[in-house]
Amino acid sequence: MPRDAFEVMDLKSLRCFFAVVQHGSLTRAGIELGISEAAISQRVHGLEDYLGAKLYETRGGRVKLTAAGEQTARLAVSVFSDIEVLEHAVANERESGVLTVASHDSVLRYLLPGRFETFCREYPLARLRLLARPIEETVRLVRANECDLGVVPQRKVSEDLLFKAVASYPACLILAKGHALARRGSGGIASTLRDGATGRYPLVMLEVQREDQRLQRACEALKLPFEVALEVSTVDTLKHYVLRGLGMGVVSGFCVLPEDRVRMEVITIPEEYGGTTTYGLVLRRDKHRSPLLKALMAQLSSFDAAESGDFR
Repeated sequence: MPRDAFEVMDLKSLRCFFAVVQHGSLTRAGIELGISEAAISQRVHGLEDYLGAKLYETRGGRVKLTAAGEQTARLAVSVFSDIEVLEHAVANERESGVLTVASHDSVLRYLLPGRFETFCREYPLARLRLLARPIEETVRLVRANECDLGVVPQRKVSEDLLFKAVASYPACLILAKGHALARRGSGGIASTLRDGATGRYPLVMLEVQREDQRLQRACEALKLPFEVALEVSTVDTLKHYVLRGLGMGVVSGFCVLPEDRVRMEVITIPEEYGGTTTYGLVLRRDKHRSPLLKALMAQLSSFDAAESGDFR
């Protein structure tokens, strides 16, 4: 009579029988598994009922396997060996694998290295694949499931995505050391910008700043000309040209290193001038959050504003 498809061999019963085979005794099998000899016997009898065959006989206090018992013992060795391999593989999967993170170059260069270093120390079997991409491209890659996680400035995202705010950072106006605007602006950003001569000093701007248009809107609100001398792709290039006196730049506070404050004029832009940006994580709502991805998200969610300009 065919067996019901849902009715399968009980692994606990097979494990009890396997212990009996290994030790040659129900008593010692019970000691290993931490259950009574009677419970071992009951489980093995249940397995015999399932198979419809006698698996062992007891002779002189020792267990003697029948032909069916020999076959079942070989099955048990194979099954529990495969289960052990599976358990190790699943355990390793929790701590190994590849995670792809996309963000703008400045975020990867200045904000994330310390977090990635900590993560890699804690999960040495994991591998991070980092993609330097513009904001909209980062969001597109996340939506297409071509990367696991994006780090972007706060923005409205489509319903299939989730944005989790992490930390806010002020923006800074950076000028060459001894720049005329900095001398006139000793009272802060307001006294710097209200001088009509500001328009004589063009901007060195990041491509990503053109993308989000906030800098242009801020200039318009302050009735300042939006004159771009150079449009560059990285903060390091922007700093290089500012240092050469070819323009002034605006960068996020986390991009300003201690040595930058020595060689450049750095003026913090207050929040009322649109100088604060909140960064966060963006991912698909239906994204499977593996243990490894959860660990990375936890690591990237623990920023502190005090870490601005720090390679921790």
